[in-house]
Amino acid sequence: MKKPTNSLPRPPAREDFRSSRAKASSLSVVRVISILAVFSATNCDRAATDLPAGSAKGSLTYDAATAELKFAVAFVDQKDERKPIVLLISGQKLPVEKWESEFDMMLDHSKWSGVVFFLDKEGKVFRSDVHLNGRQSSVSGIFELKIDNPSSKDLTGTAKTSADEKETRLDAAFHATLK
Repeated sequence: MKKPTNSLPRPPAREDFRSSRAKASSLSVVRVISILAVFSATNCDRAATDLPAGSAKGSLTYDAATAELKFAVAFVDQKDERKPIVLLISGQKLPVEKWESEFDMMLDHSKWSGVVFFLDKEGKVFRSDVHLNGRQSSVSGIFELKIDNPSSKDLTGTAKTSADEKETRLDAAFHATLK
């Protein structure tokens, strides 16, 4: 006949206990990092919508000069038959209330710095320009523009440098109201 045995499990050996604790600790670290990554990505996406209308936050580096970007505005180019939206992200407030076309922007004599995106009816970029201290340069394929809702009168989103661009740097969130 069998002797009755104690049904309680034997405590783990000291080595087993340490390895279990190490695994649990590393899982906790992984969980915390994952949660932080989700929240920081959410905050970056939300940064543009948290900005007040007419503002931007970020910077542009072009030809070794850096401009802080603080303002954002958009208008429809009335003299272009395609009626593109012109989105400006700049370091200073610009007198766009009077502007009806790209030509008005070109005739402005302030030496402003920033970036300009020309958007078609679907909200896709078909041209972009860099303005640095009053000097304008057309650039192509070096920026990525993400607009949260292209059909809205409030354009919020982010503008960044493409991954393969090495010299020019753009990193900005914006909230522009279409005039």
